[in-house]
Amino acid sequence: MVGRKLIGSRLALQVGGLAILAVVLSNILTVVFFFGDRNEIIRTIVNAETLARLTPVVTSLERGEVIGLDETISIRPAETWTPAPDAWQESPTLASQIMASSGTKGLRVFIPRISTFTFGDLFQQVQKGGPQVAALVTPRDQQPLAILIRVQPDLPPPLAALVATLISGILITFGTSFLIGRMTQPLTTLAAASENIGQSQRIETVPVRGPLELRIAAGAFNRMAQRISQLLDRQRATLWALGHDLRTPVTAMLIRLELVDDDETRDRLRESVREIERVVEDALFLARSELATSPMQIAYLDELVDQAISGLIEANPEATGRLSVTKSPKARILARPNDVVRAIRNLIHNALRHTQGPVQVIVSADPTPSIEVGDWGPGLPVEVMQAPGEPFVRGDQARSSNGSTGLGLAIVRSIVEAHKAKLGAENRRGESGAVMRIDFDRI
Repeated sequence: MVGRKLIGSRLALQVGGLAILAVVLSNILTVVFFFGDRNEIIRTIVNAETLARLTPVVTSLERGEVIGLDETISIRPAETWTPAPDAWQESPTLASQIMASSGTKGLRVFIPRISTFTFGDLFQQVQKGGPQVAALVTPRDQQPLAILIRVQPDLPPPLAALVATLISGILITFGTSFLIGRMTQPLTTLAAASENIGQSQRIETVPVRGPLELRIAAGAFNRMAQRISQLLDRQRATLWALGHDLRTPVTAMLIRLELVDDDETRDRLRESVREIERVVEDALFLARSELATSPMQIAYLDELVDQAISGLIEANPEATGRLSVTKSPKARILARPNDVVRAIRNLIHNALRHTQGPVQVIVSADPTPSIEVGDWGPGLPVEVMQAPGEPFVRGDQARSSNGSTGLGLAIVRSIVEAHKAKLGAENRRGESGAVMRIDFDRI
């Protein structure tokens, strides 16, 4: 978890971080494996520079030529300089090579003691002008001399090495992140398409591209999307055909009811037929809502509630005295107004139908726009609270004695899902009654 917080949760960043870690570990392993050769590496560097700087000086002294002195070369009488054993070590090999090149005899060459010399010391001395080497020589017809010369190994300074490592790490990170991002783009597309299943009218397919594994996953998703689309098409066609075919016999039943002489019997039968008619209309609405959608627009929840209540009161004027509404002028949503009005009307209609007491409608703007419809009836059964809006889930007989099929809440659920809102159901605590709630996204 700590590593994920440091380098992020995106796959490209994680792989880039692993690439940098691999570079760092490889450098550490290189240092560990070659640590035993440290002295030999430093000795080689110092010896090469000693030969390059000391040979021309010794040759010029042997020939009696004038030597141009600077801050890196110091020549003094031999008796004024004595090599300390703990800091200097003699190098007969270098002396032999220089004598062979210059023709000098009796040359002794001294270099810093490598066993106490580190790369850090070498870098520090390079910054000061280079480590110092020495030679004791007796030129022809001259007194013995001590030559002290600072050599400058061709090494990058530590800061430059650090900057180079940092730049290479950054380039590796960005390069790896870019490549991995290109490779994982199909995964992002696949996740977005999966998220849209159930929230849009069409199940989109995804491009089949990328590495073999991603192409296999994309192809499997497309085949699954095709099967789901075919299943939904058959389901919608069945609902449409059922609703459409039932209209004719329902209309015929309403006409024949007028021939019934007994008023009480005719009214009961008419109410039953009206209930069948409502079921047919609900089924047709569910089928149509999956086939076509109107464009979204900004709407105020207060106005949508007023439209829903006016339609209910027009059909049932007695409901006026049982309804109480609390509004919020700031509650705005992005919606298909007609669909949301139908969802609100169904919630209020269910509350009025299942209880005999008051029904409360509350519109709220904080923390998000929402509408709440509550009653003080017997409450909701567990199956309805677990799956509010599941078709044909009616709960117990206390709330379904009038023959409700549950399609009203199914329509609410369909509309809510199409608006990417949330439908919730719960019973009141400490008292009887139920509350249905729709939470919309803030705009």
